[in-house]
Amino acid sequence: MKEDTWVDKIKHFYWEHWPYDWRPGQMWYHFKCFAWHRYSTIRPRYLDHSWHDRRCLMPEMMFEILSQFLEQECSPGHVEWYGDYPHIVQVGDVKKNVMDEMKDLYHWWHTVWQKERPEVDEILWAEVEKHPSTSLFTPIEGTNLSKFDRQFETEEDEAINHTCMMALNKLDDIMDAELNKRLHRLINVIPYMWT
Repeated sequence: MKEDTWVDKIKHFYWEHWPYDWRPGQMWYHFKCFAWHRYSTIRPRYLDHSWHDRRCLMPEMMFEILSQFLEQECSPGHVEWYGDYPHIVQVGDVKKNVMDEMKDLYHWWHTVWQKERPEVDEILWAEVEKHPSTSLFTPIEGTNLSKFDRQFETEEDEAINHTCMMALNKLDDIMDAELNKRLHRLINVIPYMWT
């Protein structure tokens, strides 16, 4: 057996006693991750940097992770999405290819949730604003409390305003139910989000 040279002895000493995270290559890698490639920092593209309810933030973050995975990480060469050994996921009663499921979720998020839903909201809100109410706080007798009382110029304004507000609430309920379904589907593809 060949005897270790002094270079080998230095190398063994270095690998044995120098902590892995403090080695020059690892320190450079961690600095790059901190300064340029923030792999664990996700910024949702559709939210500004102000405060948001957690119920809004959670779907934004989950779909942003999916979007970044499909746009930046995922490529046909790394994972065999189709072919002899495709990845299959159960969606309701149907078996679906994982890549097709991811693309379907991605498309829904960017076209329906972020584009079509706000357009419908804007149309309904424009109609609400055409028939505004005068908001009054009237005291509740015998207490220090007051109630919110909405006054309209005509009964027609009140009916239209009420109809539009009901439509907005109904739309929100429908879209929230659809979002919850899509989030469950997204959770089912998490195990396949690796490259």
